[in-house]
Amino acid sequence: MGRLGGLAFELTPQAFAVITFTAGVVVLASAATPAFSHRLVLLDRLLHPVLIDLSHFAASVAGFLLLLLSAGLWRRRRGAYWAALIVLIVGALLSLLKGLDWEEAMELAAVAALLAPCRAAFDRRSRLSEPLRPTWLLLVGAVVAAVLWLGFFAYRDVAYRDELWWTFLTDRQASGFLRAAAVLALLTLVAAGRSLVSAPGARNHRPAGPEQVAQVLDLLKTADRAAPEAWLAALGDKALMFSPSGRSVLAYRVRGRRWIAMGEPAGLASERRELLWAFAQAADGYGAAPVFYSVGEGLLADLATLGLAVRKVGETAVIDTAAFSLEGKARQNLRTAVNRAEREGAVFDILPPGAASAVVTELKAVSDAWLAHHKGTEKAFSLGRFHPAWLDLTPVAVVRVEGRIVAFANLMPGARPQDGLAVDLMRHAPDAPPGVMDYLFVRAIQWARDQGWGALDLGLAPLSGLDDRRLSPVFARVGALVFDEGGAVYGFSGLRAYKAKFGPDWRPRFIAAPPSTPLALALLDVALLTSGGWRGMLGRG
Repeated sequence: MGRLGGLAFELTPQAFAVITFTAGVVVLASAATPAFSHRLVLLDRLLHPVLIDLSHFAASVAGFLLLLLSAGLWRRRRGAYWAALIVLIVGALLSLLKGLDWEEAMELAAVAALLAPCRAAFDRRSRLSEPLRPTWLLLVGAVVAAVLWLGFFAYRDVAYRDELWWTFLTDRQASGFLRAAAVLALLTLVAAGRSLVSAPGARNHRPAGPEQVAQVLDLLKTADRAAPEAWLAALGDKALMFSPSGRSVLAYRVRGRRWIAMGEPAGLASERRELLWAFAQAADGYGAAPVFYSVGEGLLADLATLGLAVRKVGETAVIDTAAFSLEGKARQNLRTAVNRAEREGAVFDILPPGAASAVVTELKAVSDAWLAHHKGTEKAFSLGRFHPAWLDLTPVAVVRVEGRIVAFANLMPGARPQDGLAVDLMRHAPDAPPGVMDYLFVRAIQWARDQGWGALDLGLAPLSGLDDRRLSPVFARVGALVFDEGGAVYGFSGLRAYKAKFGPDWRPRFIAAPPSTPLALALLDVALLTSGGWRGMLGRG
């Protein structure tokens, strides 16, 4: 019985949200239809027509507020609880003043009486002018549209005249409906506009400051579970959520109505699931949707526990360093590239962490030339960017020709040798020897093997490996089509083909979000965050 009571207590906010929403519908429908004539005649003897008309107008606004407040009740907001109580009581009074509608007044008073003792169920801090979720926004819009149709149907025999807008007579109720209809339509547009362009929590969850970045760097030194991508948390372009112990972290950005986590939690394996729950609950507390991008197969069970929908977004090319070899016909092109680069005088070297700053001028010259040649801009979120402090954090593979650096790539290490390393920035000068990046990657793989690293991740091939089958999800089928035909915008298939010549193990990467969240839009948000907006994504930065 105790557990049943606890479950009923948990469902109380949702039950009152439905009841309050229904009460709002009743109030709006009542305000949109003519009052009983005999009651209105009696009321006209007691009150001035202007007061009756104002009560009718205020009742319409109260009904609309109940629709909005029901969303806050659903989210267990304390402020919505108190506001709903006040609006219900005021609405009951207005029901009497606008047409002696005592049945409606009793219903509203009864809802207020039932809601009053349930304050403990609404335990979440209030957020002023919280935007509506799309589903709730559609419900509100549908109700307002239905009420407006009902009103125009009820007064269909009243001929329109300009005087209706300012007439305050009890025998001309169409005037009151017309004014209320205009305000309801305006309020709906305002609520919809604000909800659609809002970013819940963006102001309070800004990119991390220097102290938090320093905490992440300390955390990565002692982490027992951290993918190489965890280093992206130290870029300073994402907000960070730490576990209560401070030994685990999740990096994310707020964009629109979605909180998008980059990769998997880093830190202690024992804290991973709780940190995932904390992130999802924090996003939900702001009325936003939690999204997890670029997660591996090892996290799918935890994401399923959170009730999230999962879709594949591509494959990452992971080289088994112990098994990698230049022998055989399949590696002929790589052998040719390596031999040619060395004939051109190419020399491979690894700069240890902290050494990049000593040659930052050379590295920047390569980076600037590469960006100019590709008409590109610096990326963010899911990729690193050129910055001396960023390059100083991890090893940097460089290729020199006659002592001058002509190519480089920084390597992000995982927490354990079996986690391997991942390539982040990959840049070369336009005048570098042909095949210089092939040479750099081959030597980087061999260096990683010699240092005891089990794998080298060459990075994600977006939309790779999606199946275009009749029973495949629409997301996968559209993604497969874009992968095959989207070369004009982004060389998806060419990127995969380039990495395939190193003989990688293609490991899937996924995006996860609540079932109500359009995953295509979430993936678009990731692309915009990575590219710095529409101009960057379209190659016009």
